[in-house]
Amino acid sequence: MSTDALSFCLDLGRAHASLALKLDDDLGAFHGLNFADFTLLYLLLRTEQGRMPMADLARTLGLPMSALIRKMVLLEKTGLAERVAGAGTDNSRHAALRSGGRQLVRDAAATVEAHCKEAVRSIDQRHLSDAHAVLRAI
Repeated sequence: MSTDALSFCLDLGRAHASLALKLDDDLGAFHGLNFADFTLLYLLLRTEQGRMPMADLARTLGLPMSALIRKMVLLEKTGLAERVAGAGTDNSRHAALRSGGRQLVRDAAATVEAHCKEAVRSIDQRHLSDAHAVLRAI
């Protein structure tokens, strides 16, 4: 890895950490969530039926299954999400968004979007699109 690549990755990590701290603060103050919980709930919101196989969700979040289960237990206790059986012939467990979680994550999305817009406001739209494509490929 070249020094430029290393510097970029370190700067990217620092920027992510800074944004996550800001999001944790405002999401906690206004919505009672942290950014990691918002991310999980938002992924479920974006699915067609508000549910996703636990294994797929763990992979998407980059979490071991044990960490996802711990998160789900806490979200179940607060009534935001639940673990349910798969539909039809699918025997796997799914994470599902409950109605309270659906409304909360919709409200919280406005807070996250405002922070994200502020974080990237100085980046040209073309460069932002290119960077987004690169990040999605990683």
